[in-house]
Amino acid sequence: MKWLVYIRKMFRVYVFLILIFTGFFSFSQGNKNLYKQYRTGPDPDSFYHLWNYSFYGRVNWINSDQDYTKPSIGKGIGFAIQKLNSKTFGWSTGIEFNQIRYQYDGLLNNSSDNTNWLSFPLTIRLYPSRKLFFEIGFKYHYFLTAKNSITNNPITGTLKYPNESFGNTFGTLITIQYQVWKRLNIGLQYQYMKSNKINTVSIQPSVFDGLSLKLGTFIKNPLKRPESN
Repeated sequence: MKWLVYIRKMFRVYVFLILIFTGFFSFSQGNKNLYKQYRTGPDPDSFYHLWNYSFYGRVNWINSDQDYTKPSIGKGIGFAIQKLNSKTFGWSTGIEFNQIRYQYDGLLNNSSDNTNWLSFPLTIRLYPSRKLFFEIGFKYHYFLTAKNSITNNPITGTLKYPNESFGNTFGTLITIQYQVWKRLNIGLQYQYMKSNKINTVSIQPSVFDGLSLKLGTFIKNPLKRPESN
């Protein structure tokens, strides 16, 4: 039942964000409507790439929801596929590798946990302008490995945690991203992730949230008219 309540909460958040970004979307249509009203002929700026692809790196500053941890810097890489339905609206999915690191405060000798995840986002993208987009959606995180920086685990006999200490997580994300030069873009993302598996026998957390700084490049230049889609 807790998982069902969580899904309902995430759905309400998602609908709320959709309404907000619909406002940006409507605003972005203003220039196009004005062009149709006062000009004749096709809009010379109406082009867009139907499909585009991007590679990016990210720096994660993510913490758990527990008051005995504090965030540390993690890293990640990703590949995204973008499908545009128009110049201002599209979809995206892809795959990421994410490292989430946090430090215990007053526990486990103030050691750090290093957790690794394979992530699968599914989002919508709204473009108020050609260089700027907002992104909202969901992300599924598949747990890979985790280890402590100092303390050996009594079950594994090493710094590594047993797989049962963590579980796969699901959550939401919101991103703002700007095209700084040609294909190069920079973005800031907030994400929230929660595991269906609540750890009741140890102190390892199951809920995380925080910010990520993204630096990436599109394969196709969004500012250049495509020869064909």
